[in-house]
Amino acid sequence: MSDRLEGKIALVTGAARGIGAGIAEAFAEQGAKVWRSDILEFDGAGDRALHHDVTDMASWQSVAQTIKQRDGTLDILVNNAGVELREPLSRIELEAWRHTQAVNIDGPFMGCKVLEEMLNDGATRDSSASVINISSIAGLVIFPDQLAYSTTKAAIRHFSKGLAIEWAAHGKFIRANSIHPGVIKTDMMQAVVDEWTEDGILNREDPWADVDAMTPTNMHGSPRDIAMGAVYLASDEARFVTGTQLVIDGGYVVR
Repeated sequence: MSDRLEGKIALVTGAARGIGAGIAEAFAEQGAKVWRSDILEFDGAGDRALHHDVTDMASWQSVAQTIKQRDGTLDILVNNAGVELREPLSRIELEAWRHTQAVNIDGPFMGCKVLEEMLNDGATRDSSASVINISSIAGLVIFPDQLAYSTTKAAIRHFSKGLAIEWAAHGKFIRANSIHPGVIKTDMMQAVVDEWTEDGILNREDPWADVDAMTPTNMHGSPRDIAMGAVYLASDEARFVTGTQLVIDGGYVVR
């Protein structure tokens, strides 16, 4: 089935690479018209690629205006843009702490605030708009030296649930859910693996084998695994799904 998002307009932030790029690709395959935004440069993303600083309200307003002029409305918002800070409390500078919050929490807040009415415009009970906030298993369980990152990802989980209840209470046809990826092979995760290998935590000959062994299924995921979960939550198949957390992690958090 390749038309699950036929006719829908989507915006995916942080879509230049990794999970965001995977979600944007899957949405397009399923028939959506996909706007991709990122602070990074795009490679061959076409005329629906936007330079976008998610920490800046004016940048969000510019993105919204561009989409409105071209398509008039928006059906799907994926708040995927994010940064990771791996430092113990003693080494976290206030500026770095605030930057992590700005990207991972303030960005989704501003996006939902700016795009709320566009999302609700034309939405119905059976074909509601969908907001998908990309969290992490770090928003459910704790890892050493990820205090800032884990705090933001836990906040996004609660933010999604709060939006779901608020929008329903006010009669808005917008669903909100969070996705919690586990170990996904992206540039961001590769940087972690390289660091762990350098520190002697992983086997230098085959570090990813050690990473895979951390997960009950003895494997890591790909951006595609997360993307197909996002396709479901964005589609009308999920019309009765809001305020939930979709964990895609090979069983990590239920060990």
